[in-house]
Amino acid sequence: MPILLWDASALVKRYVAEVGTDSVNVLLSAAHGFPSRTTFWGYAETFAIVVRKRNEGRLDAAAFSSTLSALNREVVMDRDFELLSIDDATIMDSVSYILSHDLNSADGAILAAYLEYNAALPPDGPDCVLVASDLRLLRAASAEGLKTLNPERLPASDIPPFLAALR
Repeated sequence: MPILLWDASALVKRYVAEVGTDSVNVLLSAAHGFPSRTTFWGYAETFAIVVRKRNEGRLDAAAFSSTLSALNREVVMDRDFELLSIDDATIMDSVSYILSHDLNSADGAILAAYLEYNAALPPDGPDCVLVASDLRLLRAASAEGLKTLNPERLPASDIPPFLAALR
């Protein structure tokens, strides 16, 4: 059973309709059988994107309130969705990923956290899959050995067979 590692670039598609939303919705529906992880930083980034969408006028007050409520319920309160911490050592580890993959500091830290998480799993354990729409982060994660999924490029109808092919 794969573990889905969420970046804000993909997670926000659950809460604001854009390219890839259908695929994210299928992933999160399927995710009730699959563990999901994001970092506290990723949660905060998703929250900030929702605020930005409200400030741009894409969400009215009622939609903004219900969106934040859903984000809290589905990520913070859901027992299948775990929030991972990024400590000082992880931030220091991220510097090499920032340098070698030309990442920003947040993406470097998130990648470092996911690579640490993946390395702590048993060798015969589940596959970890980074779910993101950020192409630079996806390339870096793939180069570092993580499986990746871009919901903007994988149609919703292809999600179930993709997940079934993983361990």
